[in-house]
Amino acid sequence: MTYNRNTFRRILVCATAATLLCTGFAGCSDSNSSDSESGVNIAMEDLEYGATMRDDDSRAVPLEYDKRFLEDGELDALANYYASIQNEDVELFQSCTVEKYMESLYENAYGGLLDDNAYVTQQKESYEKQLSGDIHFSQILVNDCLKQDETGSNAEYLTGMLNELNEDSNYCTDHMESCKTLTVQPVLTNGTDTVYCDEVTVFLIELDNQYYVCA
Repeated sequence: MTYNRNTFRRILVCATAATLLCTGFAGCSDSNSSDSESGVNIAMEDLEYGATMRDDDSRAVPLEYDKRFLEDGELDALANYYASIQNEDVELFQSCTVEKYMESLYENAYGGLLDDNAYVTQQKESYEKQLSGDIHFSQILVNDCLKQDETGSNAEYLTGMLNELNEDSNYCTDHMESCKTLTVQPVLTNGTDTVYCDEVTVFLIELDNQYYVCA
């Protein structure tokens, strides 16, 4: 049996969490002394991302994530984004992406040659090149999640871009409630074979009480 490096990472994190929990339970009849003697008293919310991963088949595509770090609306937006590509559903794609962000992407990365329809088709075709047959996402793995103020989130890149696109230096201050940086790994299947795609960075943002994906 073979495992990719993210599988090893999740196994290691979960094993660490289990060890900490077991240590915390030892000698529970005298909690004050056991905490002091063991030197371990870590609350679940203080464990790093990946300690409480869960599988979720209730959304547009199956997800795996740590629920402590993500809200239902964020998860729906992420699932809808990948479902829109899988099913080439442009209307769904537009509901979970930021129009000005996508227009800027088309102009700067594709020379203005694409629109939403063409982009969704291009993304679907890029996945079809990785696995033949009738493919779909068997799971979207959320391997990491950083909040806006955490080192390495690169949120300042996105907020600066959105401010510039809206010609308002305070746009994100006034309209953005949250910004999270996800490390996402799509998993493809054709019913027989499975392919773990390369990890990609995805921003999940909340603008005016709506959640969007910027990828």
